[in-house]
Amino acid sequence: MKSWSWNIRQIILMVVALLLFPQAAIAANDTRVTFESDGWQIVGNLHVPETTVPPPVVIMLHTMWRGNRSQYDNLARTLGDAGLASLRIDLRGHGDSINKGKLEYLAIEPELIFDGWPDVIAARKFLEARLDIDADKLGVISASYSGEVAAKAGRSGGYADAYIVLASGLLSLMSVFRMQVAEVPFLFVFAEDDHTWAPKMAEFVTKRKFGELWTYKEGGHATALLQSQPELPARLTDWLKEKLRYE
Repeated sequence: MKSWSWNIRQIILMVVALLLFPQAAIAANDTRVTFESDGWQIVGNLHVPETTVPPPVVIMLHTMWRGNRSQYDNLARTLGDAGLASLRIDLRGHGDSINKGKLEYLAIEPELIFDGWPDVIAARKFLEARLDIDADKLGVISASYSGEVAAKAGRSGGYADAYIVLASGLLSLMSVFRMQVAEVPFLFVFAEDDHTWAPKMAEFVTKRKFGELWTYKEGGHATALLQSQPELPARLTDWLKEKLRYE
């Protein structure tokens, strides 16, 4: 009887906790994962919402130097609330993916920057091996330098079904041309007060008449937009649901 009473109390406490702190239910679906890419141990968080069928999934890539997968924690919850799974990863040399080296702040090491595109292909293969998501409906969100990383991965390993780029000023002409020829759904988001080359890239994308362009008067660079523009995560989620054909 004592054990039975204890179990009842635990159940009541759990129900109260979920009512008061709904984010706890979301966190229960968020799992730390690792996979290999060219000898790098890539660390990420896989967020899988509770759905009746395997949901589409979105790979999320961070900014350079001090950037890491935590930049997308809130967006992962927003996507999950809408029924979309997501995998946010630390690219090689960043965050927790530093078993072979770390990119120091302001350092320029090509092998830890633009040569990190195999990590995206490895992430895709990791997702394709799972049964709880639909990796045939795949989106990619990148930010700043990782826009080119995502594009290179697409050129080498096949394009995903939709791409969002948050303020990359470093997309190459080849990347833009190849994505346009492949008719890949593409969305470029930036703020006019961005201190990088992102506004120039926005002009280039406009001249190419490629994809969609969302412009904010202010908001900062790349993932800073997710905080400075409170409605942006929901807008991005709606755009992805449409492109990934998810009701």
